[in-house]
Amino acid sequence: MRHVITAHPIVDTVLDRYRDQLGPQLPAYRHHVLRGLNYQRDLLGANTVPDTAALAWAVHDLGVWTANTFDYLEPSAALAAEFTGEFGITDLDTVQRLVMDHHRLRPVDDPLIETFRRADRTDASRGLIRGGVSRAMIRATVDALPYAGFHSILLRRGTSHALAHPTNPLPMLRW
Repeated sequence: MRHVITAHPIVDTVLDRYRDQLGPQLPAYRHHVLRGLNYQRDLLGANTVPDTAALAWAVHDLGVWTANTFDYLEPSAALAAEFTGEFGITDLDTVQRLVMDHHRLRPVDDPLIETFRRADRTDASRGLIRGGVSRAMIRATVDALPYAGFHSILLRRGTSHALAHPTNPLPMLRW
């Protein structure tokens, strides 16, 4: 099993810029991002994830806070464009596809997108749906990066959105 990454320069830089919008929920979101990054790295069988994926992890749900909406995929994908040049990332399309497709219900042929999707689902389900991530990796990652109320935040925001938009309770899901 690989060691757990508890910091990443791209993730840390991006999240620091949105510290005020995230407020006291920053640790919960930061840990979610880094848990997902670790799970994806494990699924890829790599020592690290590409910078395109690290940037996508940093912004993938950020629109919840920056655009104050549960329909956050497009606002989150748009945030990626603000950082590609700063980090020398030339493939904005891949970063935005990672964000836009991370809640797809069906598998994706692209291995980078598919492992991102499965890693996010693993964390969102608290490891109930592992998608190929070992129990030992989940346990070690959560020990190093506790949930810190992340799932409660999702439940509160999701419930609020569903009550306000009963015909579109989960706008981030894609077929």
